[in-house]
Amino acid sequence: MTTTDVPITHIGESIWVADGPLVNDMGLTFTTRMTIVKLPGGTLWVCDPVPVSQATRASVDALGPVQHLVSSTQRHIWRLESWHRTYPRAGLWTCGHVPRRLRGLPYAGIVGDEPLWDGIQQTIFAGNRLLREAVFFHRPSKTLIMGDLVQANMPLPGHPISNLVFRLADGAGPSGQVGRDLRMTFTDKDAARRSLEKVSSWDFDRLVLAHGPIVCDDATAYLATAFAWLAEH
Repeated sequence: MTTTDVPITHIGESIWVADGPLVNDMGLTFTTRMTIVKLPGGTLWVCDPVPVSQATRASVDALGPVQHLVSSTQRHIWRLESWHRTYPRAGLWTCGHVPRRLRGLPYAGIVGDEPLWDGIQQTIFAGNRLLREAVFFHRPSKTLIMGDLVQANMPLPGHPISNLVFRLADGAGPSGQVGRDLRMTFTDKDAARRSLEKVSSWDFDRLVLAHGPIVCDDATAYLATAFAWLAEH
């Protein structure tokens, strides 16, 4: 995959984001985004790293040493591979299932509900056996970080099929939704509600989506709207 020069954008206290290249998954085209947090000790925590140029990685290095590379969902795990080659001493963290071709990487552990890093809380959003996603909350910047669960895919020029599918599946932006297909795979809605209650209890005022906008206004209401289908049950 071609790497690109992308800006590292500071969005809050000790937190940055960078948008990566478009990717194709199951015939659909998605945008990508990574989140970078500077931990209290000065090291960097990188969630869902995206393919970037050496110049962009130099900008990341200027923020501090990369110590943790994290995949928020099993569908983002492929993003760890190239970054591991550049930062072989950084710990690799997954959310569970590892594809066969990536099982040889030296994983540091599996993300669960217990805190692993200072300043960051996380929980596995329960109730769905097909999608295991860790939702993260960066306390210093009051930022909630989500991977695939909530999406708001904006129209992409030259990708009419993807744009149409996203509209039909409730995955189109700017309003965030849990897609129709994904909603159908939640088999334990009580567990999902408990996860939603936990995430909603965090004092966040910003929401970073891997596939969608960065929500800085009424982020809690935005999340509640995305999960209104769950409350209805």
